[in-house]
Amino acid sequence: MNYARILVVEDQDDVRRLLVTALEIEGHVVDEAADARGGLKRLQEARYDLVLSDYAMPGGTGSWMLQEATAQGLLNETIALILTAHPDVREQRAARVIPKPLDLDHFLEQVRRLLSPQLDSDKTPDGTHEAARRERAAGGWRVELVLYVSSASALSMQARRNLERVLENFDASQIKFSICDLVLDPLAGDDDNVAFTPTLVKRYPEPRMWVLGDLREPEMVADLLRVCGVDART
Repeated sequence: MNYARILVVEDQDDVRRLLVTALEIEGHVVDEAADARGGLKRLQEARYDLVLSDYAMPGGTGSWMLQEATAQGLLNETIALILTAHPDVREQRAARVIPKPLDLDHFLEQVRRLLSPQLDSDKTPDGTHEAARRERAAGGWRVELVLYVSSASALSMQARRNLERVLENFDASQIKFSICDLVLDPLAGDDDNVAFTPTLVKRYPEPRMWVLGDLREPEMVADLLRVCGVDART
């Protein structure tokens, strides 16, 4: 188990305290902020191993905060995780951000996976697979997205529909998008340390980002694509 310094950015006090408490029990050092601007200020003051952020917050979205932090060079080697409508173990319809009660086992397992060291001998010094780098150069795409789903899950299928509707509004030639069904290939999530579904992973450009939930906030994904320089369809 790796103990980390973590920043939790969430405007709902009860949800934020729940996340902070759970992570502190795991042994992590946890700071918190109640909005995106407060989160950005925290990132300017200290380095974090992991940033957990809600998307929709007063005064700025989680995507805006991460974009600003990236532009300022504050997220080097930092894992970014956005929480949206988070599925529980029964995969029932989720409430905003995280259903109550929170499925702590699933949430903490995802955090453990993301913080686990990855020993991969075929990576270049900056952590990028050389084969993936050559593929990007040849394909010319600006963002790579992987959606991890379970075909037996209604929540996963909803996430897929939500994402595909957003992608229809952008230039498909600039996007590399793939879907991994963990029912068909249970080990497929190991590449991105995915513990459960649905999870959307932005593999490229860096920093890598994980989005947990059914993607019911379409503007979140649209923000992500615009930040990566993907053009809207005209």
